[in-house]
Amino acid sequence: MVIMTTCCCCFSTRNGSIAVGVICLMVSFCASVGLCFALINVDEVSQELNAQYYSYKIALENNHTQPILHIIESLVGVQVIIDNIRTIFIVGLAFYAIYTFASLFLTYGSCTNLRSLLLPWIALEMVPFALQVAGIVILFVYGKDDPTLSKGGVYIVSGLINIICFVTHVYWWMCPVAHYQNMKEEETVVEALIPPSHPMYPMVLMKY
Repeated sequence: MVIMTTCCCCFSTRNGSIAVGVICLMVSFCASVGLCFALINVDEVSQELNAQYYSYKIALENNHTQPILHIIESLVGVQVIIDNIRTIFIVGLAFYAIYTFASLFLTYGSCTNLRSLLLPWIALEMVPFALQVAGIVILFVYGKDDPTLSKGGVYIVSGLINIICFVTHVYWWMCPVAHYQNMKEEETVVEALIPPSHPMYPMVLMKY
């Protein structure tokens, strides 16, 4: 059963899947290139982050700034992130490298109707889904205790924006899924056990 028949009410799921694949390919490729440059200069990046964080702590102690990193400090710790920045870059690069190939497979599979090539992207998209859900939960659970996000209900607005982005992302994901199911249904052909050209058809068919 196909989840959706058109994308954005005017495009076929095939064209929508191609568009999704091209956009994801561009984004993942740019992210991979950016992370490569970040890894090349990881020592400089780490030093700059340490300097900025040290300046932030000094300003915070002297009451020259607000604790804008409170939510990160309470969950992970800024210094932990800085100390493991190389690992974070490597994991991010590995993910986006795989995501680039998955997006390429999605685009090519949608163009050539090879539905198995859509599966890597469909499965890999669960990672961004999980991160978005985690972000929404963190904003609503910890945002109210953050000195910056709690002002004027910023955490509520941010959480609602993230929910809208998540719903849009789900719709974005459903297009290739629908195209995959559509191709699967088109390939499902019920063949008769006995061809109609058989001289004893349909008498022989009754034996089955």
